[in-house]
Amino acid sequence: MVQSAPKLINVNEFITQYGDNNNYELIDGELIEMEPTGPHEQVSSFTSRKLNVEIDRHNLPYFTPHRCLIKLLGTSTAFRPDVIVLDQTQLINEPLWQQ
Repeated sequence: MVQSAPKLINVNEFITQYGDNNNYELIDGELIEMEPTGPHEQVSSFTSRKLNVEIDRHNLPYFTPHRCLIKLLGTSTAFRPDVIVLDQTQLINEPLWQQ
């Protein structure tokens, strides 16, 4: 059996075609289908909840988005982290596809 190489796409193509679909990530230009399991989701939810309690307690300008795409600068990678804490004061205001 011969396997063909996966078709590589760039981040802008990925965002256009799959940006609203939480089942896919782009790793080094390759489309990767994700299937989080129940226990996996429970751990990430628990972790986010605990982080949010501390963020609120310290009145920090951070938040933990449930769905987001993170593009690594200089790469063809856009992934959806299980848990991430973002500092609102450090975010770039223009959309990713306009950079």
